[in-house]
Amino acid sequence: MKTVEAVREVMKLENIGVNKMADRLNKSPRLISERLSQENISIAKLNEMLRVLDYKVAIIPREASIPKGGYEIE
Repeated sequence: MKTVEAVREVMKLENIGVNKMADRLNKSPRLISERLSQENISIAKLNEMLRVLDYKVAIIPREASIPKGGYEIE
């Protein structure tokens, strides 16, 4: 799964659309849409978006299991 796919999935689970995400981040809906359509986004942008969704970026050993509700980025 790509980074923006995971963000979109969490947004869907949390019932947060682009407009609501934009409001939470104090950014324009257009900017959020652009970020979500990119091939990949920076860790800083990812962290910013996940923070308002009450998620976080974590690094775990390769052989560790992904916790329930977590996403693996390839």
